[in-house]
Amino acid sequence: AMRFVEEHGPCAPSMGWRAAVKRATEDPQLGLISFFAALIALIVLPFSIYRFTQGQIGVGIIDAVIVMAVSAVGIVAWLPGQTARAGILMAIVTTTSCLVVSLLFARHGLLWSYAVLTTNFLLTSRRMAIIANVTVFAILGSHPQVFTNHVERVVFLSSGLLVTLCAYIFSLQSTRQRQALEHLAIHDPLTQAMNRRAFDIDLATTLQAHQLSQSPCTLAIVDLDHFKSVNDDYGHPSGDLVLKKVAMALRGQAREEFIVARIGGEEFAVVLPESSLEKSVAFAEKLRIAISELEFSLNDEIKQITVSIGAASWLSGMSATGDLMRAADEQLYRAKQGGRN
Repeated sequence: AMRFVEEHGPCAPSMGWRAAVKRATEDPQLGLISFFAALIALIVLPFSIYRFTQGQIGVGIIDAVIVMAVSAVGIVAWLPGQTARAGILMAIVTTTSCLVVSLLFARHGLLWSYAVLTTNFLLTSRRMAIIANVTVFAILGSHPQVFTNHVERVVFLSSGLLVTLCAYIFSLQSTRQRQALEHLAIHDPLTQAMNRRAFDIDLATTLQAHQLSQSPCTLAIVDLDHFKSVNDDYGHPSGDLVLKKVAMALRGQAREEFIVARIGGEEFAVVLPESSLEKSVAFAEKLRIAISELEFSLNDEIKQITVSIGAASWLSGMSATGDLMRAADEQLYRAKQGGRN
């Protein structure tokens, strides 16, 4: 769903400032790139104006080019699907600017390098940031006129390496925390299947793609038979164990492109893209048998669980995801009425 939005995007030339703020807030990388572009432009622009007023035309032109470059990258970041590429471009622009300024102004220019060494890890991938930082160390560290003596060179390289290491660790931890939060946001905490909110978004996006391509897509709804009796007779911990094991069986039987979600208490859904109804029914039957053969140790008693499954394929006359859900629900009801399992 996120990939679809990025490619087809909410970004449009007529976007209002509220929508722009909302998009920048929801996309951290876009927000960072926009912030850095504005900040660098606001900081460097006065220097450029000052250089021109002092007759330092060459240096003023360099500062002006930096302002225009970061501003252009900031604009590119707002184009649909270009945020990641803009991050790489921003890292290239800021690193190159840092090198040029450092080579021109020696120690005074070196002060900007620490900001660049840090922000590279915020703008782009850790691999690209390491490449950019190593480039800074190699060029500045080997240049004969940037440092007055070898002690200054060693101090710069040591402190720069420390800054890079700290930025790398911060980036790594931030990525892990973000991934953990994203996982929690879209997964059911008990079964680790996709949760209902994420499922609704993915189903809508999947069906929109299939409407455009007119390719088949099937939804199967899986409901555990007599699950209430498991909770009543053996307790909710036993019921949780059953749900987790059934979810594992679902994920084990599903292909990588299938969407497996828990959409209710004991109800799961599987979206089968590019699958005809006939192939989906064959998959559902295989799944039904696999679950019926599972054995559960509940309070030292071996139990088996069955499921009923209703499947429906998207048809051209369907107007929304709700139509497909209702069609699959009707088939599930028929499966229940037919004796379950």
